[in-house]
Amino acid sequence: MGDTGQRFDTVEIDTAKHHPEGKRRRDRRSRREPRIPRWVYKIIVILILCVVSMLVWFNRSNLTPDNVVDWVHDSVVGMGIGDGFPSKIVGNAVAVGNFKSVNKEIYVASDTALTVLNSTAKVASSRQHSYPQPVMKVNGNRTLIYNLGGKGYQIESQSGTLVKTAVQQNILAGALAGNGRYALITEADGYLGCMTAYDSNNKAVFRYWFSDYYPTAVALNRDGTRAAVAAVTAKDGGMSSAVYLFDLGENKTVSPAAVYSENMMLDISWSDKDTVSAVGDRLTSVINAGSRTKSDYDYQGMQLKAYCMDNGRTALGLSAFGSAQSGRLVVLNASGGVTANTTIAQDPVSVSLYGDAAAVLSQGKVLFYSAATGSPAGSCSAGSDARAIALRDETSVYILGVSEIRYADGK
Repeated sequence: MGDTGQRFDTVEIDTAKHHPEGKRRRDRRSRREPRIPRWVYKIIVILILCVVSMLVWFNRSNLTPDNVVDWVHDSVVGMGIGDGFPSKIVGNAVAVGNFKSVNKEIYVASDTALTVLNSTAKVASSRQHSYPQPVMKVNGNRTLIYNLGGKGYQIESQSGTLVKTAVQQNILAGALAGNGRYALITEADGYLGCMTAYDSNNKAVFRYWFSDYYPTAVALNRDGTRAAVAAVTAKDGGMSSAVYLFDLGENKTVSPAAVYSENMMLDISWSDKDTVSAVGDRLTSVINAGSRTKSDYDYQGMQLKAYCMDNGRTALGLSAFGSAQSGRLVVLNASGGVTANTTIAQDPVSVSLYGDAAAVLSQGKVLFYSAATGSPAGSCSAGSDARAIALRDETSVYILGVSEIRYADGK
C-alpha cells in the first residue's frame, strides 16, 4: 500500500502519566525532601580543612620527618598484648622520679636500662645504659637520660638511640622539648654553672654562664626556643632561690625574673600556656613568662613530701612536720590558682595527675580525687612496698614496687 502522506510521531508515548500508578509515583517524588545544596558541602569541607590546619599548626614543631617515623614505629610496636602486670623491673633499683606515665605507657629508668611498657606489660622498647645515677626526662616520643654528677647522656626513641655522647663537665640538670631540642646544665670552671642548649641535630646553639646563683633545674618551652632555670644560693645566712627566663635566640646577660628568700627551688617546668611552675621546699611559684607576674602558694609550715607537674598544673603532697597521721593534697592550675585542697588521713608518699584526676599514694593505698574540686573519686590497693604511682588515665594507675611494676583500677 502506498504512502497516503500522513506522518506519525515515533517518540514513545509515556503511558505512565495517563496511568493512576504513574501519577502516584510522580506525586511521591514531588513530596521528597529537596537535595542538600552544594554550598553546604563546601562549608563542611572548609571547616574540616580549618580543623586539620589548626592541628598541623599547633603540632608543627613535632611534625619533623624523624618524629613522624618515630610516631608510626611507636604506634605499631605499642600495639599487641603482653603477659600482664605485675612486671619485673629490669635492673636493681628505680628512683621515684624515673617512673612516669606518658600516652598511657609506663616509662621506667632503672640503674641499668630504660624500659617502656604498654598497659598489658608488653615491652615497647628497652635500652641499656651505664649511668650509676640516671635521670630521665620524657617529652612526646623521646627520652633524655643523663648521668647526674657524670658526663654521659643519651636520647632515645622507641625506634632507636638518637644521641649517645658525653660533655666535658659534670651534668647537674637537663630538659627535653618534644621536637628533639634539649638543654643541659653542667659545672663550669670559674662559674657556678653553665646552661647549653642544643638543636635537634645535637648542635650547641646557646650557652649561658651563671655567676650569682647555682643552677639546679631547667625546663624548655614547647618548641625549645625558650628556657627557664631554677637556681639557688646562700644569702645572709639563709637559702635564696631565683628563676631565670631565657630567649635562646638572644645572647645577653639575664637578671632573675623572680627571687625567693628562704626557699630552695627543687624543680621547674614550662607549660603550653606559657607559664613556668617552680616547686620549692616551702612554696610553689607560677610565673607568667609573658608578663613576668607570679602567683605563689605557700605551704604554711607544712612539709613537701611529693609533687607532680603536668603541663602547667602542679599537684603537691604535704604533711605536717613531725606527723605521719595527716596530710594534704593541693592542686594548682596553670595560673597558680588552687583547684583542689583536700585533707588526707595519712602521710602522702607520691602524687600524680591525669586529665581531671589526681591520685595520692598513702599507707599502701591509692586514693583518687577530682583535680578540679578535690572530691573523692575512688581508691585501690597499692601494696605495702609501693614507692610511687603514675596515673595511666583518670581511673587506673601504674604502681612502682621494690622489684616490680603493678597496675590497678580505681573504679
